[in-house]
Amino acid sequence: MDEQIKNKIEELFQSTPEGVGVMLGNKITNGEYTGEESIVFTVEKKKPLSDLTPEEILPSEVEIDGKVYKTDVFETGEIKAFACPSSILNACYSWQSIPPQNRQTIRPLKGGVSLTSQNLQGYVGTLGFLAVDTATGALVGITNNHVVIADAYYANFRSPTGIIQNESSDNAYQSGDIQPSPSSLKIGEVLRYVPISEPPTYNQVDGAMISISQSVMSDSESFKQLGLSGTSVMPFATTSEINALVGNTLGSSSGRSSGVKQGPLCGLTIQGINYVTGVSGYKQQGTSTVAYFNNCISFTRANPDCLYPIYPGDSGSALVATIGGVDKIIGLCFAGGNTIGIASRIDEVASQLGISAWNGTTPEFVDLTTKKLVTVAGLSNTKTITCSGDTLWQVGIINSVRIC
Repeated sequence: MDEQIKNKIEELFQSTPEGVGVMLGNKITNGEYTGEESIVFTVEKKKPLSDLTPEEILPSEVEIDGKVYKTDVFETGEIKAFACPSSILNACYSWQSIPPQNRQTIRPLKGGVSLTSQNLQGYVGTLGFLAVDTATGALVGITNNHVVIADAYYANFRSPTGIIQNESSDNAYQSGDIQPSPSSLKIGEVLRYVPISEPPTYNQVDGAMISISQSVMSDSESFKQLGLSGTSVMPFATTSEINALVGNTLGSSSGRSSGVKQGPLCGLTIQGINYVTGVSGYKQQGTSTVAYFNNCISFTRANPDCLYPIYPGDSGSALVATIGGVDKIIGLCFAGGNTIGIASRIDEVASQLGISAWNGTTPEFVDLTTKKLVTVAGLSNTKTITCSGDTLWQVGIINSVRIC
């Protein structure tokens, strides 16, 4: 995307009232996409113009590098991270008469299924897809950090006198709906995640990686998304392909709570790109906070009569689009509101988490006995360090000392 557009969207976000998001999208008139690129403002609830203060009135058009874009306003409800609290697990699919298959224990393992971790018992989300760790060539599972990580904030945003949380040992379980999770459901361990920054720094990715046990996967099945049609492996979309997904592009997804969303009747529509918004629900030493994200993908339902493009428990699911006749993963879903879903772009996920698409060939597997834990003095603000030639990822704070 043109850097001037990205910069202007962030400038608009900084100048709008709290709770307003901004993206490059497609103007909607009478419930239909017009095909006209526009700057879209998202609001928790639309109000009549007469009820707005002067500060709340959004511009009707925006000029960027000599081009005038009309604007649009889209009502979303509160934007929040969408893991599902176990206290209301049964309510996290309450509009459905039959729970989706995604909640069951699925073997061989596939994308789109229920997932939790030992350190985040009490919540459940979705295992999005299997990928390859570019550093080791090993097969790994990809989800959101807020699905399996108790506190994903960079250590320098935590207090040494607060709750001490880290991921030095954290089992991953599928199905995540059975809690407390028995050892028989262990499919791997949390390996690393992309830490979250406080404002004014923007985040682009809510992502985490888990190891995958060879015993729970299949070369011929585990590259699939549960319930989605198609039998081919899904490559990652390129940056240029994602940049072209502005408005009225059909998408699909399979998630723990809302199940399969595919096709023109009840599939998804890619609404916009370079979405900038605040997202509530990120735990920072036990306190719920708002994290700010930019360069994200926004999506909604292709048919507004269908419910929920994303629902609590769907966090971590893959967002898929057909590009040039090929189904490709374009994003990692992590948040949303009543009418909108938000995904981290897969090019950002791949870059920041260190993964590549799995082509379905027989993979390597992580040797968990090689995991190591070291500490650095103080509260680190770096994602990785090099220790004896190994790249190690930040996993939280700890009181013990094991110096590199």
